[in-house]
Order: sequence, then C-alpha cells, then structure tokens
Amino acid sequence: MGPTNDPTPKDEPPFEDPGLDEGFLQELTAVLLATSGIDTALSELATAASRITPGAPMAGVTLRLGGRVRTVASSEATALLVDEIQYDNGPAGGPCLEAIDSGRVVQVDDLATESRWGEYSAYLLAHGLRSVYSHPLRAGEQVIGALNMYAPATADSAFGPDARQAIARVAEHTGLLLHAVLQAARHAEITAQLRDALAQRATIEQAVGVLMGQRRCSAEEAFAIMRRAGQTTDRSLGEVAADVITSFTGQRPRPSPFVDPL
Repeated sequence: MGPTNDPTPKDEPPFEDPGLDEGFLQELTAVLLATSGIDTALSELATAASRITPGAPMAGVTLRLGGRVRTVASSEATALLVDEIQYDNGPAGGPCLEAIDSGRVVQVDDLATESRWGEYSAYLLAHGLRSVYSHPLRAGEQVIGALNMYAPATADSAFGPDARQAIARVAEHTGLLLHAVLQAARHAEITAQLRDALAQRATIEQAVGVLMGQRRCSAEEAFAIMRRAGQTTDRSLGEVAADVITSFTGQRPRPSPFVDPL
C-alpha cells in the first residue's frame, strides 16, 4: 500500500483519549522548554508518544538539519536501531526518509508483504516488527523530521483511528515546539552577529579617532585611509582598525560591554 496522506479520515469519530488533553500538552511543553538540553527533552517526548498511543508502539524522533539525518530520540534502544537501518539503506531509504521528503504520512501495513525500500522490511521483521507509521514533523512551513512508530502487530490493529489521531496530535505539538527551538537558535545567532558588528564598529570608531589625532585629518579621511589599507592587504576594516589601535596603545582593543537590545 502506498503512503497514507490523511491519517484521520473524516468519517471516523473524534479521538477522546484523556492522555491528550490540554494538561498533557502543557506538561509536554514544560518538559521541552524547562529541560537543560533539547536531546533530553526529545527523549521525554518520544517516551510520551509511545505511552499515549494505543498499544504503546516504539517511538523514534528523526530530524534533518543541515542536510544530515539522524535519530535524536527514541523510547527504546530498538527504535533507535531500526531508525538508523534505513539511513544505511542507500538510495532505497525507508518510510521515515520518505515521510520527510514528501511531507506526508507513510504507513507500512505489513512488513511481511512490503516491497518498498529493498531489504529494509526484512531487517525490521528480524527485530520482531510488523508495521511502521511515520508522521512528518513541521517547524513552520518546513518539514524537518519525522515521528516514527514501530509495532509488532500489523497496521490494521496497531495504527487504527485512535492511534493515528494520537500520533498526529503529538507530531503537531512536537513541530510547534521544534519551531520555537529553531527560532530561539536563530535569535541567538542574530544576537551574536549584532554583538560582533557593534564591537567591530566601536573598534573602527576608536581607530578613526587615533588617525585623526596622528594625521590631523578629518574622520572621513581617516576612514578612507583604513579602507584603502584593507583593500591593499585583503583584510577587513575591523582588522585594520584593531591594528591601528594596537600600534598606538600597545594592546589589542577590547570590545565594549554588550547589552542585547532585542
């Protein structure tokens, strides 16, 4: 059977598992935001995904960042192992990679009859598994990973309506939290760039003042002198300015204390 695009058919009744109420989602949010490390947080999430899904299938969280795919968390060691089998499966790949590439849910009904992905099915059968359910993880508009569920039973019993809705809820919530984490990382990167830019600007201004005093020239002329020196020696303006200050004071310039304005 091909990839399943709609994990929650409209004619199925809503899932009302108490484990998926707002209290659970708030608890999950608190774990991810309060933990000291995102790896630990995602491990907690994988365990929670297994716990609240009917039948408690094994869970793994795969992320693709910077072109690299890796399993960052799993509810059991076996889930980590079977995730990584498909990474070494060459161009054939596996359901997790297909879910990430396509942005759609990929369901394997029965590994005993599954012919996609080459030898992947045989490897999983050897580990006592019969079905797989991979749900893409979205951070904003970008698919950055997948929540992978592995069960010893076929999909008709392991990934029925209740299980699919549970997985969809967890995957959606995980994506929102990962989006927040990535936004925070980008904010930190922008802050660091701003810090460097302001520190370099302060150094340039100090060097301009030194040259104005030494050469009795205007600020514009001092700036032009440093720019020409940078072009001649293939160095940045900040590096030239630091050399000017060092030659004048005998010490490398120190950046001024930075106050984050964001």
